[in-house]
Formats: sequence, C-alpha cells, structure tokens
Amino acid sequence: MMFQNSNPGKHLLAMATIALLLAVSAAQAARISVQTDRSPVAMDETFQLVFTVEGEPDAPPDFSVLEKDFEVLGSSQSRNISIINGKTSRTTRYLVSVLPRRAGELRVPPVAFGKDLSPELRIPVKAAGAGGKAGSQGAAAADSDVFMEVSVDHAKPWVQQQVILTVRIYSRVQWREASLSDPQFRGGEVLLQKLGEDRSYQTRRNGSSWQVIERRYALFPQKSGKLQMDALRLNIRVPSARKQQRSPFGSFNDPFFDDFFSSRNYRTKVVRSKSLTLDVQPVPPQFSGSHWLVARDVQLKEEWSQDPATLKTGEPVTRTLSIVADGVTLGQLPELDLPPAQGLRIYPDEPENKEQVTGQGLRSTSSRKFAIVPTHPGSYTLPEVEIKWWNSQTGQEESARLPAAKMSVSGGVVAEPPPAKPAAPLVSSAAPAASAGAEGQPTLFKVMEEGSSLSGVNRWLAAGSLVLLFLWLGTLALLWRARRRVPVQGSVEAGTASPAKVVDMKAAWSALHQAVQEKNGAGVNRALLELAQGLWPAHPPRSLDAMAERVEPKLAGELRNLSRYLYADDSVTWDGAAIESGLKALQPAQGHGPATRETALKPLYPQAHG
Repeated sequence: MMFQNSNPGKHLLAMATIALLLAVSAAQAARISVQTDRSPVAMDETFQLVFTVEGEPDAPPDFSVLEKDFEVLGSSQSRNISIINGKTSRTTRYLVSVLPRRAGELRVPPVAFGKDLSPELRIPVKAAGAGGKAGSQGAAAADSDVFMEVSVDHAKPWVQQQVILTVRIYSRVQWREASLSDPQFRGGEVLLQKLGEDRSYQTRRNGSSWQVIERRYALFPQKSGKLQMDALRLNIRVPSARKQQRSPFGSFNDPFFDDFFSSRNYRTKVVRSKSLTLDVQPVPPQFSGSHWLVARDVQLKEEWSQDPATLKTGEPVTRTLSIVADGVTLGQLPELDLPPAQGLRIYPDEPENKEQVTGQGLRSTSSRKFAIVPTHPGSYTLPEVEIKWWNSQTGQEESARLPAAKMSVSGGVVAEPPPAKPAAPLVSSAAPAASAGAEGQPTLFKVMEEGSSLSGVNRWLAAGSLVLLFLWLGTLALLWRARRRVPVQGSVEAGTASPAKVVDMKAAWSALHQAVQEKNGAGVNRALLELAQGLWPAHPPRSLDAMAERVEPKLAGELRNLSRYLYADDSVTWDGAAIESGLKALQPAQGHGPATRETALKPLYPQAHG
C-alpha cells in the first residue's frame, strides 16, 4: 500500500527545525586548546600537558592515545564558571603529567572529548643527560646526592642582547632550608632579571630518580668583551645520618609519615656550580640604525580613534603608536614620536610601558597616544615610522615599519590660539588702546576708526571690549611667566600611570663623582641614569642617547662619546669631568628622598616535609 504526502509544508518545517538544531549544536561545540608547562624537555623528565576546554564537551577526555609516545603518570582537573551580564561561561583545565618514552620530536595526538577533539601538538625532547645549550656546565658526581648545572642559550651574544641563564638543582634526598646566591659577574656590567617562579619536576640520571628545581634569569651584558660569571653557591641542609624510627608501629612506607614519626639530624652542605664565560660581541659595523636595539622580534602597531580619511577641522583624532619587542628591557626601547606638520596641532601623551615574562624571556611594550587637531582642510601625509633593529637569531639588520598615514580633512580654517608670550602693557583707558592699535592690531581697531558706522554707545562698548581683551592677554602672560619659574613636576593621573621614582640625589651625585674619579664608564652610565630619574621625574630618559637629546650640545657630545665607548668602540675617549659639570648646571627637580630598592630574591623552598 502506498501513502501520498498530503501536506508537504509539514515536511519542510521539520527539515528546517532539524537544520536549526544542528546549527545550534555546532555553535555550542566546546573549544579545546593544548600546551605544555615547559618546552623543550629532556628524556626521563616529567612535564605537564595542559588541556583547556571552553564550554561543555561531549564526554570526558580519553588520554589513552598519549600512551604511544608518553607514559601517563596521572591527571587532575579544575573548573571555573563565570557569569557576566547574565551570560554563563565554563572553562575546564585538565593537567596530565607525562614522561617521554623516547627522544626526538614527539607528537601529542588529538585527544577525544566525545565528538570534540583537541588540536595536535609537537614537543622537542632531548636525549637524557644532554645539555643541549651553549655553556652547559656541571655533571652528577657518582657519590653526590645534590649537584647543580648552569647553562646559557647564547655563549657569544651581542652587547645588550638577552641571554637566558638556566640554573638546575638536582637532588635525590629530602632536604630543607636551601638558599641560592645571585649570579655575580666580572669584566663588565650586566643587567639581571629573574624570570617567573621556580619550576619543579623529576628526571632520571644513570638509572637514578632526581628531583629538579629550575630557576631562570635574563641577562643583558652592557659592554663587549669577556664576561665571567662566578660559581653559584647553594647552601642546603641535608640528612647527616640514618633516621631513627619513633613510631611504635614501625615504618608506614610513606615519606611524610616516616619523617614525622622519626628523628633525623641535618647538616649544612655547600654546593657550587661551575663558572661560565660569555664572549660579548660589540655593535656590528653594518648596523645602520641610530639607536642600537638587539631583539628576537620587533613589531610596530598603530590605532586610530576614527577613520583618518573622514576628519573635520577642529575635531581631535587620537593616533596610538606601539612598539612590541621580544628579548629586550623597557630601557632599551626607543622613544616614539611624531614630527610637527603644518596645519596640524599634535599633542603627545606620556608613554604607557609594560614588561612581561614569556617562555622566551622578556617582552617589552611601549605605547604612546598622540592627539591630532587639524586646523586647515585638505589632505595630509604623516611620514612613515621606521625602527631599525638587529635580529639576535639571524644576525642581520631588520626594520620595523609603519607606512605613511594619509589624512583627509574637511571644514573651514580654525584660528590658531594666541601665542603664550608676554603681551603689550596693561591699559586702563580707551585712548592708549587706540594708539596700540595703530601698529597693526586686527579688525576691532579698524572698525573703531570707521566712526561713521558706529554710534557713540557702540564705540564705548568696543573700547571696553578692547580693554578686557588686553587684560585677559596680560593675565595669560603673567601666568606663563610664573609657570616658567617653577620646576615642572611629573603629574600622575589616577589609575593610568605609576608615581615617579624617588631618588636620593645626594647619593647619586656622590656615585657619579666617584665613578668619574675612577674613570669607570659603566659606573658613570649607571649614575647618570639614576640622576635622570630626579632631573626629569615626569619622563626620564632611559639611555645616554635619549639624555643627549635634552641637554646643550657640548654635554650631548660627551654623553654620546660615552655611549659609543660602552657599546661600540672602547677606543673612543670621553670626558667624565665635563659630563659631571655639565649635568650639575641643569636645574634639578625638587623633593627627593632616599631611593627605594627592589627586594632580594626569595630563597628556594624546601621539597620535603618535616
């Protein structure tokens, strides 16, 4: 028997409903990402795979696909639920502890969360015990329970290039109260910054299991030549004898309970690493930039508050320039600026700076806003912005560029504001005002001379308006002169900037004088940058070249000579006495107190209970 469809509209409605449900289901699919807590890793070192799931997956994950190249030691998960504007979002993180089964580039295959899949990931795994980096030092002694290794990623860096120093502490005993000395260098000044928190993991060496604590530093050598790092010193308390059981029930075969129910004596042990030597290269002669900048990567970005092709005279537009550089400190970044342009008023804001730690070291970002007010209609072209930099990975010069920006402005001409200069003497009657107008004042004087077109009342009103105009200009002039006699203080907008650094100027001047007497170029550089925080508190220069742009030519020449001596050619001569005397001639800022210093590095935390 055959049935004929008497209502095709119902079938169409059902098909549309199914399509809508499929679309909603696809829109609600979970988004999954995967990453590692560190990379690369070595054979027999444990590390974590981090799976982040945004939304609700179809089913729990199946991590069995990882067993081909990894030994899965355990997993845990955490969930975060947030409600914003009535919208609920769920994020789940799965931490999977794994151990590589072999060396090489291992593949983390897609993990199934029901119908949802995580992306593929590849991880480089070094052979067990391989240093893998330049300058690796240290080896496990056969009879040692604690030892250290130190390594750097670049043994021959360029001056001011970021060098990653990695310190690893290996132990196979329970210990407590450990403290590690800071790296000390001989042969030149080095800027040092600790990168993030210490990391802990396990590894195997010569058939033994070791607990590893890893600490990383970013080094920035400030002078070319041989640079020697002294051996690091680790003070640690280790067990001195076999523990004695205090529990009447014997051993629990558990490290925590066995240590709690026992008495154990500890002794202090000193562990030293090997020393390291860096061969720091000077600025390459083929570098053509005016500001030496060596980095892993440099990017320039821009943003406009509105389309620059549809502007009107008198209405401000904001252009934001940003430089993002990997492997540099904020002090190495050049200052962003815009040149003046006819028909445009440009008002730069203070830079907003940010420094963060990434897996590759430091990343510095400097952003600066420029308020641009067109005063005349027409088309404008702002020149391109270019920063030349040296690529530390390829050893070649590169350029970060923003193309020339085109602006199209419509509307009428906007009158320029009156210049902030002392005006004519104040007047108290209409007669002197009229005599002043004879020397070329604008239309108000011309109208007063045309007596036939003004009544007597209008003439007095015009004369009174003229007197008020001169009084207003005179008041502006007095205020301008008064402000010039007061040193400018750095202002801080609430919530947008950090307070200016408080500098002990007396100590800074003393340090400069001592460095000049000793002809210590690095010490003079350090003291000058410290003094710059007090001389220009609102916007201190971050380099000798930037400081040279703010002083008179003779002093600027000596500052540039010192910069070339430190970073390019140590045969260049510089006059420390001229620098000191020239800097003292500047007007210092007021209200300085003792300088603040960063807190010392925290000691290593113990890895055992008790």
